Amino acid sequence: PIYITFDLDALDPAYAPAVNHWEPGGMSFRYALDVIHNLKRRIVGADVVEYNPDRDVHGMTAMIAAKLVREISANIIIQSKQS
Repeated sequence: PIYITFDLDALDPAYAPAVNHWEPGGMSFRYALDVIHNLKRRIVGADVVEYNPDRDVHGMTAMIAAKLVREISANIIIQSKQS
């Protein structure tokens, strides 16, 4: 089993500008989803960290964080139905 901690500042600022430490050339949101969808081990829990609402002018990073939580949760549910 694995526990996921997804650090939003690993994403390129084009996808997640509302973080404390930008990572130009960071991963794309699509790549992050591909990693989550291709995990072979059972996920037992997760958190999404490093969101800074003071920098989230248009709510873009909040939307990305919510989508990550949704995708991880869906993966947990699918895995639980398969076992």
